[in-house]
Amino acid sequence: MDEISTIEAIREAWRPLNVAHRAGRRYSDGAHLRIYRCLSWAARGDEAASHEDPDLAFILRMIAFNALWGQAHVPNGENLAQSETWRRFLVTLAAFDLDHGNRYLPIFRHDADLLMQIYGSPFFHRDWWVEPGAEQLGSHEKIAGKINGWLADGKIDHLTRELVHRLLLLRGQLIHGNATHGGKKNRSTVEPAAIVLDRLLRTTLEILVLDGGHELDLRWHPVPYPPTDESV
Repeated sequence: MDEISTIEAIREAWRPLNVAHRAGRRYSDGAHLRIYRCLSWAARGDEAASHEDPDLAFILRMIAFNALWGQAHVPNGENLAQSETWRRFLVTLAAFDLDHGNRYLPIFRHDADLLMQIYGSPFFHRDWWVEPGAEQLGSHEKIAGKINGWLADGKIDHLTRELVHRLLLLRGQLIHGNATHGGKKNRSTVEPAAIVLDRLLRTTLEILVLDGGHELDLRWHPVPYPPTDESV
């Protein structure tokens, strides 16, 4: 598979689009502002990773992703769970990118071992924390079989549904202080999650910036907390 672009390379590719949007007075346009915010957090996530801080890198990359798909309120009264909002965002981009190189499936296939670590760990199951040891769905063999089938069939919807649930669970643990920074006991969850999230985020930005996905109707509006004259 081709190497995924760095955040800096994506920022370089975004600069002319950024200039065009600003010249057209589209700074607060949904797509523009979300990508602009995302890149700022993603760059900081790379810096944290370079200092071997996967906890902070994961948190910053989750913020970057949230800048793309997060909704302050949903139009038309459709109130979706965060996991479903994020999943729909990824599935829509994946369908668009089938005509532009199909970037998602190669990274899922490349990272199959990491996905097995994430899907097969009981610590990524919410039920396990309610009653430790009760969750039986996370066995390595069972999940591995599902992953192989989903990858073979190109089922991005299944792959992303399972992944976003687990990443959001870890986000809640870390951001709400329900884990120890740098704690030895959660390295088996934080480290693979930080790597997979990094690759998923950069691939998403490639689709948005390099493949023109920013022109899609991805429910960019309304943008949470848009800048105003007073906040600039």
